[in-house]
Amino acid sequence: MKRKSLIILLLVSLTFVFCKEEGKSNKKVPQPESFSIINTYMSALTELKQFNGVLLVEDSAGHVFSKAYNIETEIPTLKVSVLHQFDLRSIAKLFAKASLVKLEHEEKIAFDQKLSDFFPEFPRGDEITIDQLMHHQSGLGRELSNFDENTAELSPEEVISLIHQEELEFEPGTDTRYSNLGFQLLYKIIGDAAGGTYADYLRNNFFAPLGMTNSGSHYLNPKGQLNNNAFGHTEKNDSIQIVGEDESDMQQGHTYSTVEDMKKFLDFITENKIYHELAEDSIITHAGGSKGKRAWVYANLSKGYKIVFLANYDNIPFSNLTKDLIAIMEGNEVEIPKEVNRKAVEISESILKKYAGTYDFVDAGHIMISIKFENGQLKAYQKGEFAGDLIPENDSTFFWDAKSKESFIFTNDEEGNQKALMDFQGVRWDGVLIE
Repeated sequence: MKRKSLIILLLVSLTFVFCKEEGKSNKKVPQPESFSIINTYMSALTELKQFNGVLLVEDSAGHVFSKAYNIETEIPTLKVSVLHQFDLRSIAKLFAKASLVKLEHEEKIAFDQKLSDFFPEFPRGDEITIDQLMHHQSGLGRELSNFDENTAELSPEEVISLIHQEELEFEPGTDTRYSNLGFQLLYKIIGDAAGGTYADYLRNNFFAPLGMTNSGSHYLNPKGQLNNNAFGHTEKNDSIQIVGEDESDMQQGHTYSTVEDMKKFLDFITENKIYHELAEDSIITHAGGSKGKRAWVYANLSKGYKIVFLANYDNIPFSNLTKDLIAIMEGNEVEIPKEVNRKAVEISESILKKYAGTYDFVDAGHIMISIKFENGQLKAYQKGEFAGDLIPENDSTFFWDAKSKESFIFTNDEEGNQKALMDFQGVRWDGVLIE
């Protein structure tokens, strides 16, 4: 049995479908072999119903390839072109980091400044720095834990007030744990530093100067033009469905763009050395995603190539896709996507029973998955609701769907404690056994 749709609360089956491909390369020059391989790869992925969106790549010689890949479907909102504007999700954080580098260079802020300099009443704000917020080391959690209503309706000031009420999950600077809340604080700091909103700052310092005319903010930006919206889609009950408004969204940092505009931004931050401090091992990259939406940008400073993909469909092998695109651009061989057909095996009840328990997927926002041994097999539950059967492939690796590479793996950490690894829509999450 496949996972039920409720596990989609994390964010964030394969059948052959004929796909339509649209778009052309941007330059009328002989295309590098890597572009041909990428096109073959992306076409195969789309035929497997594992990608719907737009890809842009640029090699070190300045050749650019940009193309839309569409699953053939009767759903008109799924179809996109290279002109479509996609929700960037957490790529807004890369814009925030670039904004902070610019403000620091202008001596308007300092990375070692305390949060209390900006929010004097913030609990323990004198222990948290801008740098810690930038690198998810503040101790703040991923999402609000004390508010269950529609956060998209809250003003930035109301969100900041709610963050004031959050307890730290660890001592500032002692750990790294992804935090959307920390960046909500940074968005407000950036906007206040320029005498406006974060959306104002992006428009005045990046979008307008760089000619990113198809980029803007969903909220707080009256001049934004969203003319070709790429609506998000997800798979539910073996069919593709449009995703409605996400009530967990927040107004600050909710941005959109096109692949062409994102290339302009990557060109800018790679050509201006003050932004090179955003790089790790000569690479500037960021990913974003939520239900129905995926986005990724990548720039290799030393090798001079760039990759952008924006998707309005979330059932994609995200990690494998990014890894393979990098490999192709660097001249390495990859396996072209193909249909999989995993086989179940029988394992002893004693092995199955030892995996029973509740696992906390901390970095996924403390998603709790309970594994129970029932009727001779393992079953997964989330919030008390049945999520799916775990089918054994070997003694430690299980799958939900024989047509998917995604697994649920039981293993041990460095101290020998049992834990779980769960693949979900191309991303692998660590789960700690808590009971």
